[in-house]
Amino acid sequence: MTNWREQLTQLFPALAHLSDDSYVVGGAIRDLLLGRTPADADVACLDPLTAARRVSPRVIRLGNQEHLSAYRVVLPNHIYDFAALLDGHIDADLARRDFTINAMAVDLRADELLDPHGGQRDVAARTVRMVRPENFDDDPLRTLKAIRMAVKYDFTIDDATIAAIRSRAHRITEVATERVLYELTVILSSNALRKAVALFDATALAEPLGLHLRALHADEVPLAAALALLVDDPRASAERWRWSDALLHDVLALQHLVDHHDRIALFDAGESVARQLPPLLRALGRDDALDFPDFTTRALLTGNEIAQLANVPRGPELGALKRALLEAQLRGEVVTRADAERYVGESTVRPPAGRPGRQR
Repeated sequence: MTNWREQLTQLFPALAHLSDDSYVVGGAIRDLLLGRTPADADVACLDPLTAARRVSPRVIRLGNQEHLSAYRVVLPNHIYDFAALLDGHIDADLARRDFTINAMAVDLRADELLDPHGGQRDVAARTVRMVRPENFDDDPLRTLKAIRMAVKYDFTIDDATIAAIRSRAHRITEVATERVLYELTVILSSNALRKAVALFDATALAEPLGLHLRALHADEVPLAAALALLVDDPRASAERWRWSDALLHDVLALQHLVDHHDRIALFDAGESVARQLPPLLRALGRDDALDFPDFTTRALLTGNEIAQLANVPRGPELGALKRALLEAQLRGEVVTRADAERYVGESTVRPPAGRPGRQR
């Protein structure tokens, strides 16, 4: 027989300070049943602010509405979140949770595991199962969270839950952008891309999320590469989901590199982006030979030296010459300083009609 109270208070010593109406709920119990060590503890109780203050005077309020507020305490080794019991009773609270594997609680007073919805069974069966269909209506983000849980823990989603999500998939557009972006980021960073794509399809969430699904051949794909595979218009998606500028840059660069990946194109993309191309190509079922450059390459001559050798003033022509020298180095045509001086002295390079390439 599991001594839940002892196990939890050993992991989270601050729980020993809580009152008798406190329950540890959700993820910590699921993780223990999976043989994992939980990092955080979620506590449901009648007075979450008082409970939080029993643990630490430094309390962070989460949420903007008094009746929905939760409180967080951050200690050196753990995070504790405190929330009010929904409808004032643990049975009602668990009945309004998202999935059975998260709808379990430990009564710290009685040292009892409460599992009214079969969470232990579903952990053992590695199944994501809804508690009730209407619970998705309380928070439509739960439709996307089902996929996160499935890819993170390598679970399946049961058919009834899939059907309930499909009928509500359009409501994902009602959820705050940053919450959706978080779920997508975790899903697409879980090294289970093909499973994620299959679930986006099965749940009908792909269309409202703006994802273009395709047959893939690999799972371990970095986030930017995954988005490059699944998004047709990165700029529109970046604006809609508030990607960082860096993420948008990487996605656009990777989409370009798919069919334009000579040594110079890889160099211009930068090493952090270029190294994401092989897993992206593998996901497309391709095994292109990539000739990676030395990403530390710099022009062997300075701008002033090039100007003197070529007798050109500062301006577009000088920039074009410096760029041409760098490209010649990357192709292996120029190796030494003497090669560089000869190249510049003999060069007939003139600035292109458009903007010169990136210089290094």
